[in-house]
Amino acid sequence: MSARLARRRASAFSSAGEAACQALVEATVEALERDVEADQRSAMREAVEAVFTEIEPADMSFSDLRFFVSKLRQAVLDAASDAARASVEQWCFEFFGVCTTRFVVEREHDLEHQSAQRDIARAEFQLAELKIALADKTALLERIREVSTPIAPVAPGVLLVPLVGTFDRFRAELLTERLLAEISRAKTRSVILDIAGVPMFDTDGAELVIRLTRCARLLGAQVILVGISPQNARAIVSLNVDLGQLTTCANLQEGLARAQRR
Repeated sequence: MSARLARRRASAFSSAGEAACQALVEATVEALERDVEADQRSAMREAVEAVFTEIEPADMSFSDLRFFVSKLRQAVLDAASDAARASVEQWCFEFFGVCTTRFVVEREHDLEHQSAQRDIARAEFQLAELKIALADKTALLERIREVSTPIAPVAPGVLLVPLVGTFDRFRAELLTERLLAEISRAKTRSVILDIAGVPMFDTDGAELVIRLTRCARLLGAQVILVGISPQNARAIVSLNVDLGQLTTCANLQEGLARAQRR
């Protein structure tokens, strides 16, 4: 019987090999004989365990299980006495039922495991996509940050910072962070802050410029404010903000000349 099991094509038994099939058949027949002789079912549990130990549950189909029990039943009945045939039939019927229950449990466990693995793979893929998206977003934000707060060296020890658009608190914080790092790195003596492209200055903008000037001064650099339009000049005066600490020039050329003299 074990040889016939091992020759069953595309089955868990052929994958397991004849030696495993032989061990399974012997364990099951021994359990059947013990239970029939003692009129109990204690050895049946061992036989069921042997089925799912000798044969890989993931490879076993229900057809394989039914084939095994059918051939086992036939082989045992052929060798059993007439008095024992009814007990053998009953044992095989119950054995098949317990094996079927175990088969269903094992299959559900495999399906749950496969589903969990798919969920993990999907989560890992989504995480990788998020990491890529985060890296792209970070790079884009860094690019926006650099574009929104340009800093250009125009002469040894002199940096030019042209501002275009609204100069709000967010841009001021970005500018302060980058500018102070650049002042320290390049040993800058003068910073020319060109606000010709800023349409309107408000109180926050003026105070942020003053704060930037103080921070730069602590690092040994002077901030020169250029490009003040008549509209911004009137707006700054109307804000009653003390700009006495600022060095101002009419245009970029004058500011550059003053920075180089320093």
